[in-house]
Amino acid sequence: MKYTGLVSAVTALILATAACGDSKGVDTGDSVVYTFLTDAPFPYDRIARVDLYVVNVSASLTPDTGSTGNFVTLASPNRRINVLALQNGLTEQLGQVTLPTGAITAVRMVIDTDSSSITLRNGSVLTGRSTPGLQWQSSAGRPVLNALIHEQIQVPRVGATVIIDFDIGKAFIPPQEIDPASTDSGFIFSPVLRAADAARTGFISGIARAHTVNGAGVPNASVRLYLERPGSPENTWPVLGTTKTDAIGAFRFSFVTQTSFWNTLSSQQGGKYAIAIDPPSGAGLGRAVVQNLTVNAQSETGTGTVILP
Repeated sequence: MKYTGLVSAVTALILATAACGDSKGVDTGDSVVYTFLTDAPFPYDRIARVDLYVVNVSASLTPDTGSTGNFVTLASPNRRINVLALQNGLTEQLGQVTLPTGAITAVRMVIDTDSSSITLRNGSVLTGRSTPGLQWQSSAGRPVLNALIHEQIQVPRVGATVIIDFDIGKAFIPPQEIDPASTDSGFIFSPVLRAADAARTGFISGIARAHTVNGAGVPNASVRLYLERPGSPENTWPVLGTTKTDAIGAFRFSFVTQTSFWNTLSSQQGGKYAIAIDPPSGAGLGRAVVQNLTVNAQSETGTGTVILP
């Protein structure tokens, strides 16, 4: 089963939860959870494919998330998935399971690093054993990746959709970000995983153009999503997601936590979103920042045309 739509800001593992009853139509208090995988932003200029071996995905519906016995398996695909092939909102179903209604309090994903790889455009395949390669560090083997959850994920009787955002663009970082003098052309693994309730998230979209509103669209520009902190400089804003513009300069961040959530945190009172667009190298264009963006559940926030000077 596949769905189409605009490209997500992050690699998303979608757990679609639908209502389920017995043969007599009596509510059993259970819901069916379907698991899907979709694509996210990545340095496409260097990368041909990213094969991630997903072992399983599990979730907890109990307040005590510290006990492994409280986790139930949502899906066990046990296969390699080229996440770069799942672009423009395409999703691939990984499995389904029946869960009791309630609230998902924790989500975990297990991958197999020995069976995962990145293939460069020149044909080179980077693994944990190649040179250059993927530095899995202490995560080598079958690491358990714990997802960050902002708003509570509900599993109601009428069904729900759970999104797991695995930001590959942030999970695999060039060694130069740690050591500017490094000549290593591989990547260092630093997993970024977030889970969200699709019914409580929204979208931010726009288009980047060169010089004027009628200028040419800017493809392959790097776009970052920030949580803007009122009165604080941009270099203190946390980066919540990354994406890139398409062939006509359009971009979209999907499954963004609604702005009202941040107002529930004393440290983020008044916090809104901002996006920054950096042109591709050699384009001869400047950077643009759009601030004061508000996101509501299941709605699209448009930035309009963003002009790169």
